[in-house]
Amino acid sequence: MKWILISMLGIVVLAACEGNVYSLKVGDCYNGVTTDKYSGETMEVTDVELISCDEPHESEVYAIFDLPDSDWKGSDYVYEQAGIFCLDSFEAFVGVEYALSTLGADFIYPTEDSWKDMGDRLVQCSIYQESYVKVSGSLRGSRR
Repeated sequence: MKWILISMLGIVVLAACEGNVYSLKVGDCYNGVTTDKYSGETMEVTDVELISCDEPHESEVYAIFDLPDSDWKGSDYVYEQAGIFCLDSFEAFVGVEYALSTLGADFIYPTEDSWKDMGDRLVQCSIYQESYVKVSGSLRGSRR
């Protein structure tokens, strides 16, 4: 399983289907990761509903990277590295820096179990409209 951070600070046209989080790509759009979205808590997630970005959706993947291969350094370390990368990558996709944007950002990152048992190092950064209000169309280059 992987963790998703619901608050950063503290998908090819697809038919709606269940998609494994390990297969998300930049530009993929999805629904289904908004439980407890306002609590600032993390939650475990394995699948999201992939959907065409032309259809109303909650989130869009804007950056992906692998953390360096090493021994598990703790969830705080993984969270910090994911946050740094996602913040640094935001402007290139949206067209405005995160601090000036009206959009929110979150990320999916490895758990200790997925790190140790599966070699999971994958972090996927996603953007969303305020309060996870569904949006139609890509947010790439939206300058919002």
